[in-house]
Amino acid sequence: MWKYLLEKEFKQFFRDPGLPRMALSFPILMMLVFPFAVSMEIRNINLAVVDGCKSAESVRLIETCTSSGYFRLVSACDSPEEAMRLMDRNKADAIITIDAGFDKDLETGEGFPVGIKVNTVNGSKGSIGAQYLLSCVRKYMQERNPGQEQSPAPVIDISEKYYFNSRMDYKLFMIPALIVIGITMITAFLPALNIVSEKETGTIEQINVTPVSKTAFIVCKMVPYWAIAFFVLTACLLIAWAVFGYVCRGNVLWLYLYTTLDIIVMAGLGLLISNYSSNAQQAMFVIWFFAVIFMLMSGIFTPIASMPDWAQAITYANPMRYYADAMRAVFLKGSSPADIWYDTLGLSVIGAAMVTWAITSYRKDGV
Repeated sequence: MWKYLLEKEFKQFFRDPGLPRMALSFPILMMLVFPFAVSMEIRNINLAVVDGCKSAESVRLIETCTSSGYFRLVSACDSPEEAMRLMDRNKADAIITIDAGFDKDLETGEGFPVGIKVNTVNGSKGSIGAQYLLSCVRKYMQERNPGQEQSPAPVIDISEKYYFNSRMDYKLFMIPALIVIGITMITAFLPALNIVSEKETGTIEQINVTPVSKTAFIVCKMVPYWAIAFFVLTACLLIAWAVFGYVCRGNVLWLYLYTTLDIIVMAGLGLLISNYSSNAQQAMFVIWFFAVIFMLMSGIFTPIASMPDWAQAITYANPMRYYADAMRAVFLKGSSPADIWYDTLGLSVIGAAMVTWAITSYRKDGV
């Protein structure tokens, strides 16, 4: 019985020519485009300059800022009001104002007449842009007065060392998260449409009059998505190695283990939603609602530790929190299930609850 049910599910999947093409193209598109697009690295900040001094020193300061690679000089304004009008029209993200007498004040040491303004409509971009400008100003001062910081006090030699991502490459940090998003979306949306499509076509009635148990029916519904998710994971790992040169630091088998647990959770959720939905539109809306919440509260884009306490408490019921943490730990740090046992426990508990609920909620008369 199980053999024929599995054969039915795979034939049903390949009967629609669009689904295999989507499963094939989705990981390729995601891995080749998203690592460059989904980035928190702030570059090409539009900078407006108000140079009231127009001396060699002010020009040198401006060149220090523009040569850093973070700023793009869009205008040299004659007044602060003109620069603010550019910021109001979103043509400038930051303004650096150099007052008249800048070079003389540097020589006499009476002050540093430089002002910095940033557009903080985007809080992250504004705060990071301000830090970039301050760093450029400090760099200019150090290059101009290389011995100014020398003092008879003991010299403290500070050296920085970054673990697990020594080059601070944001693409390396995001690739495991993109794999999590891709697998979660596929294994949630496709099962959610599975039973609903059978309801709409009427084939579900044929299953209901057979002696197939509810457990066998739901489990066989999930198996094809294991194969799809494993294909997506394998393709993403190969692209990460061939295109970006990134390899998993840990045992690759652990990635497949946590992917299996995530499939149980998300496919169970998709089938659960499908049981309660009467049409495809309703199922799509509900699964999209949960998918957005899962992604935003999983720690993929923003750290969970920065969320309020009540939001952190909610994330314990979010399966993507455990899956994303496990994928990054294995891929970046080489962790084993013994190191991240809490992720294994979280996915196992939520997965068991989802599948049990999906089985019990499937209404089949006579079984």
